[in-house]
Amino acid sequence: MHWGVLSVILNKIDENRLLIALSSEDMELLNITFKQLDWKNEYSREIIKNLLLRAKKEMDFSIDSNKILIEAIPQKAGCFVLITLLARANGKRKIYKVKEPGRPFVFSFECLEDLLCSIERIYSKRHPIFSSSIVKCKNNYYIILNINGSISSKLEAIMSEYGNLVGQDSLSVAQLYEQGEVIAKDNAIEILGKHLVRKY
Repeated sequence: MHWGVLSVILNKIDENRLLIALSSEDMELLNITFKQLDWKNEYSREIIKNLLLRAKKEMDFSIDSNKILIEAIPQKAGCFVLITLLARANGKRKIYKVKEPGRPFVFSFECLEDLLCSIERIYSKRHPIFSSSIVKCKNNYYIILNINGSISSKLEAIMSEYGNLVGQDSLSVAQLYEQGEVIAKDNAIEILGKHLVRKY
């Protein structure tokens, strides 16, 4: 594979996160699908290694002896791969994980109180959610809900009571991660909900 013909975009979000954007053309040239993009797959592992090598050369992003989390996020015209440095491995074997989230739903909140109220109600009702993250961007708070399939009317009603639906695609999520401050990732509702419910 001649890597120079690819249009892969590498974006160093910060010292610990790298966002890789693969277009559908890139994936076709690489002869790989989203479902095949798994660290256990030897071919896709080599692709990720090559992209990390390029990131190290071009923007000084190196995994060194860190554990890393690899999240593959599908989109209509390709996919995003978010690589996060977790912690020093202290000589132990690195842990790699490709995570396939459900469909993202992004809600915005004007104040923290509204956000916490929605989390308390969602947690109490035990709505089925694949994962949830909270991001602060400018003066607003955002919650990203990854749900398998479509959002239920009850869940959407709760969220809309306190906030507004502002996005339903992976690009909106990637932009939030790039521009905002991640407060809690993957299991935000579980972490905050159990503390909020205890207050009542």
